[in-house]
Amino acid sequence: MGLAFTSLVLLGQGERCHVDPRFVSPSATLRTYWEALRAGDAEGVWECFVEGRHDLPMPGMLWYLPPIRQLTLCEFRSLPVTGGRVMVSYEVRYLPSGLTEEHSFRTADELVRMRGHWRIARPVSDAAAPPWDMTPRPVDS
Repeated sequence: MGLAFTSLVLLGQGERCHVDPRFVSPSATLRTYWEALRAGDAEGVWECFVEGRHDLPMPGMLWYLPPIRQLTLCEFRSLPVTGGRVMVSYEVRYLPSGLTEEHSFRTADELVRMRGHWRIARPVSDAAAPPWDMTPRPVDS
């Protein structure tokens, strides 16, 4: 009887599991990554990788996306590699500031699950840099 009581008291006393909603799924991680890129948030970008990528641009450096008003990810296609590892291809659509035409490109990443969170292990394709279209801007005089 005492053993049963002790077991019930100790049940649930372990460490609480907290999963960050930004990394709850591969698509959530990718959305977090691209939003951090859009905002120029290097710390946010590094959080999305398995091991922080300190070779990424630092704040103040030129990021390859032009200033944009809107960014969406769509057409996700995933291919499970092993348990907790998946390859995801998707389309990035963005609307550059000052333009009305939406631009897009396809890219892919490999993601792994670590302690309930999904992180980017490595980019799969080199399509991460879209064709550069200079946005016409007024020139200061």
